[in-house]
Amino acid sequence: MKKKVQSASQPGQNLLFILFLLFAAGGLYFSLAYGLIGLAACVALRLVTARGENEHDRQVQELMDNIRVDGGEVRPSIVKSPLPTVVALATTGEIIWANDAFEEAAGNIGAAKHMRLGELAPTFETRWLIEGKSQFPGELRMGRHAYHVYGRMIQSGAGQMMMLHFIDCTSFVQLRDAAETKQPALAIIAIDNYEELMKNVNDSEKSDILAGIDKRLSMWMKDSGAVLRKFDRDKYIFILENAELDKLAARKFSILQEVREILNHEGVIATLSIGVGRDGETLAESYQYASLAVDMALSRGGDQAVIKNRYSFEFYGGLSEEVEKRTKVKSRVVSNALSQLIRDSSQVLVMGHRNSDMDAIGAAAGMACAARVKGKPVHIVVDREHTMAAELIERLEKLPEYKDVFISAEDAMIMCDYNTLLIVVDVNRPGYVESQALLQSINKVAVVDHHRRAADYIENAVVSLHEPYASSASELVSELLQYLVPTSGILTGEAEAMLAGIYLDTKGFSTRTGVRTFEAAAYLRRAGAEASDVKRFFQSSFDQYMERQKIISSARSCGKGVIFAITDEEIDRVAAAQAADELLSIIGTQASVVAFRNGKDMAVSARAAGQVNVQLLMERLGGGGNHSAAGAQLHNTTPAQADRMITEAIAGYFADRESEN
Repeated sequence: MKKKVQSASQPGQNLLFILFLLFAAGGLYFSLAYGLIGLAACVALRLVTARGENEHDRQVQELMDNIRVDGGEVRPSIVKSPLPTVVALATTGEIIWANDAFEEAAGNIGAAKHMRLGELAPTFETRWLIEGKSQFPGELRMGRHAYHVYGRMIQSGAGQMMMLHFIDCTSFVQLRDAAETKQPALAIIAIDNYEELMKNVNDSEKSDILAGIDKRLSMWMKDSGAVLRKFDRDKYIFILENAELDKLAARKFSILQEVREILNHEGVIATLSIGVGRDGETLAESYQYASLAVDMALSRGGDQAVIKNRYSFEFYGGLSEEVEKRTKVKSRVVSNALSQLIRDSSQVLVMGHRNSDMDAIGAAAGMACAARVKGKPVHIVVDREHTMAAELIERLEKLPEYKDVFISAEDAMIMCDYNTLLIVVDVNRPGYVESQALLQSINKVAVVDHHRRAADYIENAVVSLHEPYASSASELVSELLQYLVPTSGILTGEAEAMLAGIYLDTKGFSTRTGVRTFEAAAYLRRAGAEASDVKRFFQSSFDQYMERQKIISSARSCGKGVIFAITDEEIDRVAAAQAADELLSIIGTQASVVAFRNGKDMAVSARAAGQVNVQLLMERLGGGGNHSAAGAQLHNTTPAQADRMITEAIAGYFADRESEN
């Protein structure tokens, strides 16, 4: 009814004539002469309007009968075509002409004329025609039917128009959607802390724990029509349809929380890592996706689900802290592989992340030590203009072994060859390395990192040591050095650089520390590191102290134990990180976020000391990190925009967390 009123209310339509007629009739009450003149004017207006409409219809019909194609042949009449066809203005989408088939498809017989295509099909747009394409992208929904739309632009005296042909594909879309929902997805479920969970438990308790996990898994999938089978002591394979997977994902994989109710007598909580592969061309490809997904979940600290399709990853859960692994088997295996790679390479380049800090430089110095002891030329790639470890670099350069070791990315590009080994430390995302071009130009790449893995991680690494439980990259490198070089081969300056990296990321050994963190520190102490010398690296200048206090004074509470501070001034990154750390000392604070200007961008530094996972928080802003320390870079963003984005990210993080609980 609304559409008819809109059509009738246009100039030249029935409603306009009726209004004039009512005014004329009213005029008869006051004056017979004026009333008759008004009636005569209404009749004349109606005759003129009708004549104009008839002429318009004749011109449109003539246009339809005489549209020519590129070859110059006259197109036969399409009035009686079984394909729904319509001619509409390209500017507004107003329908000028439609054949009977389109009227029937639109469900508005006799009313389609003068309506807009957007009213009949809300998703219709004309960009594809403007770009010279002949087919509408995807399917166009009109009523209960779906159509493939083909068309082209045409010229007429009334302006630029578009002629569109509609082919009903409803049955095809229904069959395709049914096939997609019925397509199987494969999942691998792993008890990610099996060793810790089963340590020091007797057979009876072990059986109870495993039975509890099996029972919860069975209850979780009982209504999904899925198949669940255990194929290892701590692994299951799970096969289900895509439609059922979507339902489980909508409930945020509630099994993650349910299994956390199980714990052993020492209080160790059971956690799962779930990797799902979907949309593979074959079952084998979906299984490969599932393997990549479960590896991703484990590399991000476990206790989460990851869905991998052919294009991307989706993450669910991951709210708990990483569990420290107490075995060094992986470090020993990686050190053997890395030793062989160094021996077989012509030279070694070591690179950290942009705006390198003491952990990146300390880990790089450790890898440089390994290459030097094995007799290979080695260089550390660093941007001297943008680093937070300038003092540490200057200290290392005073050593004769580090003469000309630190080079720029441009110099590294010139000197690298086909047999160069690139070791990337303290970062696992290609977009965050010191030089992305250098990463792409070298075939042999090794990665040593402790941050939770992101979706866009460095792929095809020859060797990868990725342990999110570790406090720092320097801790991981110090473990590798125990198998790569004798203790006497480590320079005092290198040992202190690695200890500085550990000290930085643990905030003076107060957070994210485990048994292996102190074992690494003890090893570096035996190698000659002096804690008093390391601590001098962390002394602040007066300007840094004032900057830090200025940031802290702008802080505000966002609720849920989160403190947020933002400034529109460019400040030192070290001062910003220290401000974030200092804000954590406020009673009741679980996380702190500091944002500051960095050129045209806004840089964000986040820290956590409680249940808040700042990595998940920063991933909402395109950044990353680990559970207790993360950051992001907001490109071409004003402080006001950054304030809004960060506030929304904090609110979204807690909304997701509450829905998962």
